[in-house]
Amino acid sequence: MTPHYFFKNFKITNSKNQPKSVVLVFAFFLITSPFFVSAQPAAQKTNQVAQKVTKVLGAKKINTTTVELLLSDNQRLTLDFYGDHIFRLFEDPTGGFIRDPEAKPEAKILVENPRRPVSKLDIKDEGNQLFISTGKITVLFDKNTSLIKIINLATQAVAVEELAPIQFEKGKVSLSLKENPQEYFYGGGVQNGRFSHKGRNISIENQNSWTDGGVASPTPFYWSTNGYAVMWYTFSKGNYNFGAKEKGLVKLAHETDYLDAIFYD
Repeated sequence: MTPHYFFKNFKITNSKNQPKSVVLVFAFFLITSPFFVSAQPAAQKTNQVAQKVTKVLGAKKINTTTVELLLSDNQRLTLDFYGDHIFRLFEDPTGGFIRDPEAKPEAKILVENPRRPVSKLDIKDEGNQLFISTGKITVLFDKNTSLIKIINLATQAVAVEELAPIQFEKGKVSLSLKENPQEYFYGGGVQNGRFSHKGRNISIENQNSWTDGGVASPTPFYWSTNGYAVMWYTFSKGNYNFGAKEKGLVKLAHETDYLDAIFYD
């Protein structure tokens, strides 16, 4: 991947034609009955690989921009806010702290002084839900599953939500997000012959190919017409699947051993 990226403030707005609600996609394990398997809708097959349930035990603010969550598997998940609507989501299973991604030769992804003022940062713990809020957004955690929803406070719309927990495998980290029927996706750098990625799978790696379908000058970033964007803070290779394998599911993965992604709403 070409190590020359930048991240700057921009505005994403929801289309007025976007639906306000969609049916939630549920994940089911395969059942042995052949009839049941054949009748099972594709969207219900999300996350068939057994996942351990990780709960949120608590949260604390460690400075004016950062909240740390303690999880039931003794891991810590960090939210570091770069503004009222931008936050960095970080988790290292080996216990490492927030850091710049490794690059050879040395390079940076973020511009100098990328932070903007955070008007407030509040934590509210109510029953099975944990709310982390600024003046613009709320990051809502289901404490029983650790799944996330990001809510735009101006519209009260859910911009993005997780369908499955963060998945750590050997040399790979994955996020599973909800894809809405009328939602479209753009970005990923130079994806030759492609600019709208709904129903497609794209590679975030420099294939040095300028032919149709090849990748040159990739970028670990995309934005959605649902009103959010994601930038993985990494130089490692990645793969973004926008409903190509399974409708209703956005599957994002990078070849790294820890999660470090920036969300913008």
